[in-house]
This record gives sequence, C-alpha cells and structure tokens, in this order.
Amino acid sequence: MTETIPGYRLEAPSRAMVLASLARYVDDEDVEELWRSACIAAGYDATMAPSPEELLPVLDALERLNELAAVCAKGLRIRIMSYVVLARVAKQQTGVPAAH
Repeated sequence: MTETIPGYRLEAPSRAMVLASLARYVDDEDVEELWRSACIAAGYDATMAPSPEELLPVLDALERLNELAAVCAKGLRIRIMSYVVLARVAKQQTGVPAAH
C-alpha cells in the first residue's frame, strides 16, 4: 500500500509514478532509458527509491533530455512540490510526519 498524507489522500511521489507519467509521453521502450539518463545526470543510481526531494534534481535532468520529457517533468514537479508542501502542513497540524 502506498503511503498518503493524512487528510489529503495524496500519494507519495515515487520512481513508479515518474515512470508511469513518462509512459504517457514517450514510447514504452524509451521510458527506462530516460529515467536512467536523468538519474545519472543528477548523480543518482537509477535503481534508487527516491524521496520526493531527491526526485527534483532528477526532474531537472529529465527536462534537459528532450521536449516531451521536459513537459512530463514540469507536470511532475508541480505534483511533487504539492506533496512536499501538503506533507509539511499536515505534519504541523497533526505532529505526525507523512511517510515517504
């Protein structure tokens, strides 16, 4: 089961979420290669289970790879930043940190 922010039902950003989003923009055979290239450019191992904050540099790298990846990355950035802010608010309200 994927962790959510209490009171918001927003799932934590994940590698799987990024890959699924990329699959809506590019051919299936390009998804893993784009992910791998973006992770390497960001200085991460492509097999990592990134935190929301770790995904941001990967999205920066993804934006530089090609136009379709850039569009996807911009949408994901909004989603991830929303999660980060809502998780912080939920923690302040409840004293319970959102699980990543």
